[in-house]
Amino acid sequence: MKQCITALLLFAALLAAGCSSDTAINREEKKTFTDVELRQLESARIYEMNHAELDAYIGYLQRTEPDLRKRIIKIAKQNLNQPYNMYLLGEYPFEIYDPQPLFNLSESDCVVFCEHTYAMALSGNWKMFFSMLQRIRYKNGEIGMLTRNHYTEADWTVNNDWLVKNIDQELVGSKVKPVQSHINRAAFFKQHKIGQDIPVQKLDWEYIPASEVPEAIKGLKSGDFVNVVRGSSPDNVYVGHTGIISVENDGTVNLIHSTDPQVKIQTVLSYMEESLALSKKRETENRLIDEENEVIRKENEQLRAQNDGKPHPDEKKLKSKKPYFYGFRFYRLQDNAMENLKKIDGERAPKTIIYGQ
Repeated sequence: MKQCITALLLFAALLAAGCSSDTAINREEKKTFTDVELRQLESARIYEMNHAELDAYIGYLQRTEPDLRKRIIKIAKQNLNQPYNMYLLGEYPFEIYDPQPLFNLSESDCVVFCEHTYAMALSGNWKMFFSMLQRIRYKNGEIGMLTRNHYTEADWTVNNDWLVKNIDQELVGSKVKPVQSHINRAAFFKQHKIGQDIPVQKLDWEYIPASEVPEAIKGLKSGDFVNVVRGSSPDNVYVGHTGIISVENDGTVNLIHSTDPQVKIQTVLSYMEESLALSKKRETENRLIDEENEVIRKENEQLRAQNDGKPHPDEKKLKSKKPYFYGFRFYRLQDNAMENLKKIDGERAPKTIIYGQ
């Protein structure tokens, strides 16, 4: 049975379960704010706000800043220096495969940072923000491990096409690099003993090679979504990082992103230069890993020979090579995102579902 729920009920359940790791919840949460206090929140760090402050503040931004892109950048910059923490969200208490909570204001990883920023900018109060966050994180807003947008290139951007649209060909035309990936969700979910009936997906997609990025960024706008493409070769790649574009008054094209140890802002080109330099360093590191793996393979073969060709308990696992940077994918923020979502969810968008069809 479908249960379209309000964010208020979700939030109440989270509080009852005590699953939020946001320390601000322990402070006394003021329910009403004067205009002076609301203006003061403009210079506050969002990741240090309590829930009542955030509720009031995003409503204040909706009233005072009608431009969605400007709200996004305002919110993103107010989260600069937010501590980074990888894999910090899950589905608890609605599912128990991942014991992490559904939200955390105090920390972020690269995807969580983008999801929170977009959800806050699209919402006018806490209830809408919380529901919008789940609508962005999950396919059709249905909370669950199987429906979470795990793969950026195959899930997140596909299921959120009401919010962002790929513009790579608009930026560089035929200079995009076409690739095909095999998305093995069954292997990904195997650790939880679910989803084993999901077939491997062949995904045809494309990205902008590093050589074309200086030209591509000239067409970007504030609020656009950034995918960083990494992999073992130009043809064997995946999206390994995300961020949000901020075009400054002087035309500088910046990337705001959550990366260890905290959320930072830097030019897209400086990020690319750092990534290319790291890739160069990794060429040497990966050569050493290849040599070590060759030794491990020979040792494992000898162990199997001693065990009548069967796997031996003392076999060692091969070491994983480190990925290289190859380019970006750029997505245009849809200025009519809410109108797009209402066409899918109805007038009471965003819709969130705990369980059922």
